[in-house]
Amino acid sequence: MQIEGTPEVMHIKKLIYIIFIPFVLAACTGTKTTTTDPSASKKTVTKKMVNGYQLQVLNTTDRTEAINAKSLLLSKYPQQKTFLMFQSPYYKIRFGNFLTQTEAASYQKKIKPHFTNVFVIPAKFEIKVTE
Repeated sequence: MQIEGTPEVMHIKKLIYIIFIPFVLAACTGTKTTTTDPSASKKTVTKKMVNGYQLQVLNTTDRTEAINAKSLLLSKYPQQKTFLMFQSPYYKIRFGNFLTQTEAASYQKKIKPHFTNVFVIPAKFEIKVTE
């Protein structure tokens, strides 16, 4: 006797998916808050969008040039984020997430010898906030 394919079993499986999938998705996509230390249950880390600055280091149609520029920045400044963006037909390299224009300008002077046109541009990015 085969029960697996009966309409009743299929209906029960469908109900299980309808009931439990929203709970699983809610658990996976909930707020981005985590505790930093199990012993310090009061401290949480939350991600927050802020207005800041980035450096636009390169704007080119040559993909290889963009990848090489990103590699150079990653090797010289591993503590900073480096982004490769494609906005047809251009590849853009953005560097850093700076909260102040002064901090961005400081890095602009540091990387200027490697690139001809480095601009400070306004940007929005995510930071971690400990509460």
